[in-house]
Amino acid sequence: MKKLTERQKHIISFIRVFTAKTGFAPTVREIGQSFGIKSTNGVSDHLKAIEAKGRLKRNQFMPRGLEVVENLRIRFCGEVQ
Repeated sequence: MKKLTERQKHIISFIRVFTAKTGFAPTVREIGQSFGIKSTNGVSDHLKAIEAKGRLKRNQFMPRGLEVVENLRIRFCGEVQ
């Protein structure tokens, strides 16, 4: 999985916090307002790049259709049956 840029990490963090506080994901416009990105196309480009890196799922038919994909790493010690 490719690494995220610092800006992409901040956007993912914003989506996580926003969703935790409100119970629903932010819109593209809300993300843009938070990061000073005036163009919704600019925000969409960031989201597409994050999605391509496997860290975000998007439903383009829903205005709040963003879901952060969590990467959990689990180490096992011993045998797993």
